[in-house]
Amino acid sequence: MISNTGIKNIRKILLPIDGSATSMKAARYGIRLATTFASDLIGLTVIDLMSLPYGSFLVPPGTHSQDNILEEKRREARKWLDEVEKSTLDVLKKAEYVKVKFRSEIIEDPFSKVENAILNCAESENIDLIVIGTRGRSGFRGMLLGSVASAVLSYARCPVMIVR
Repeated sequence: MISNTGIKNIRKILLPIDGSATSMKAARYGIRLATTFASDLIGLTVIDLMSLPYGSFLVPPGTHSQDNILEEKRREARKWLDEVEKSTLDVLKKAEYVKVKFRSEIIEDPFSKVENAILNCAESENIDLIVIGTRGRSGFRGMLLGSVASAVLSYARCPVMIVR
């Protein structure tokens, strides 16, 4: 188990979630750390608008087709974050006297990459630790161009825990 001797006080932990098995596993690690350090948790999902089907940009914004695709992405993100929140509450029921707050956020940014959105959130929220999975949903493309986790690890101003 981790001892907090010599470790900076971890007040806020960021959990980037993309619905992949590794991001959910990383979230479980983050939840356990939060109960150890009585940290607040922020679950974050970034909807990558650039990954929407190419044809969705050919229709004007606000049209039925584009709205349906985006709304489905939002429902999917909410489902993942609700699952992490439920896991947090389950762990807190077992850990008596631990005060942990959970908040979730969904970011939709058409102009920045997923890793930039995560880093910006970490900076603006004064995050003390980012807990992220090694490989998410980017698949083969992520292996060729570098993964989100790799970019977060390289550029974050706070410690990053990478979970396999």
